[in-house]
Amino acid sequence: MNACCGEQKRNGRLKLALHWTVSKSVCSETVCAQDGAPPHYGNIVRELLDTTFPQWWIGRGAVMAWPPRSPEITPLDFCLWGYVNQLVYSERTNGINHLKQRIADVIHSVTPDVLTRVWEELDYRLDVCRATNGAHIELR
Repeated sequence: MNACCGEQKRNGRLKLALHWTVSKSVCSETVCAQDGAPPHYGNIVRELLDTTFPQWWIGRGAVMAWPPRSPEITPLDFCLWGYVNQLVYSERTNGINHLKQRIADVIHSVTPDVLTRVWEELDYRLDVCRATNGAHIELR
């Protein structure tokens, strides 16, 4: 990977983190969900979560245990993967390199407006979870 691509990835992650942080500041009941994947489960990660979100993060090793995949409230599951899949496979791909490029292009096409709508949908889904005391529900 060249330095330019690495820098673009870091900038993208920072923009997403900034968007999340700004949105979090207006919602006093936000909980950080950690997925428990091995690279995300290290002591340093859990210490950061404990420091940054004391008593306000869920996941493997948290005070509040949570399954690693809750697709109804995981934005990547309820939004991004379907969006990427739909656009990537809207046309036939010509080999693995073409497929990789299409995936990268779709990911880079996600705008701040899309992220805002995803956040609003997540907020709605969390409201439904709170209103039903976590009961099994079918979302729109």
